Amino acid sequence: MQISWLFLTLSTMITFVILLMLVRWIGSTQLTQLTMFNWVAGASMGNLAANMMATTNLKDWISSCYTLVMFTAATIIAAYFALKSRTFRRIANGEPIVIIHKGVLLRDNLRKTKLNIDVLMMLLREKGFFSYSEIEYAILEPTGNLSILPIQAAQSVSKEDLVKGPDLSPEGQGPYIELVVDGEVDRDKLDSTGYDEKWLFEQIREYGGKGLEDVMYMAVNKEGEIIIDLHRKEEEDDPTI
Repeated sequence: MQISWLFLTLSTMITFVILLMLVRWIGSTQLTQLTMFNWVAGASMGNLAANMMATTNLKDWISSCYTLVMFTAATIIAAYFALKSRTFRRIANGEPIVIIHKGVLLRDNLRKTKLNIDVLMMLLREKGFFSYSEIEYAILEPTGNLSILPIQAAQSVSKEDLVKGPDLSPEGQGPYIELVVDGEVDRDKLDSTGYDEKWLFEQIREYGGKGLEDVMYMAVNKEGEIIIDLHRKEEEDDPTI
């Protein structure tokens, strides 16, 4: 099959210009508010544009171009309905979900978001929090960002903090060291605290657990203060936004 390089070159350049115009037509929300709806629309438009650039005949190019324009129009119409209807907006974009309330992890809501403990703790650390016991509200937004309202006591900053910076000991792991996540012990971190497994199981039983399989999350700080969440613990009522 003979390939027309001139046709491919022209179709690629024209497709790029058309795609740029269509993206400008949609508006800036594609970049500033990347919800699930925006992501699907952007990915689909990119795929349609790729088909336009890959085709080797004018008829297929025109068909793909028409499909791209129609899909863009449908996206704009859907965005208009999202502006006018909150119900449609919640269906298309999703809604914020509270995953931490008054220092308590809402496990049912966490499962709805498909987040695991490791990812959640990473998001919290990026916001400057090493323990969810310091958080009044943590809300996962439809854009994937985590909004946090700290407990009032956790907002205070001492003069020593301003001079020396936050305490990340031991070994840079942060004030709270994760010992158990989803029933699995991190033995390196446990050893760094100076505690052993006997102490670990004693603490689990003291808080009402029977074994590691009951522990969703457990952490300790250098003062020996423990945070522990058990799978069997009854979920508190979910707060509404």
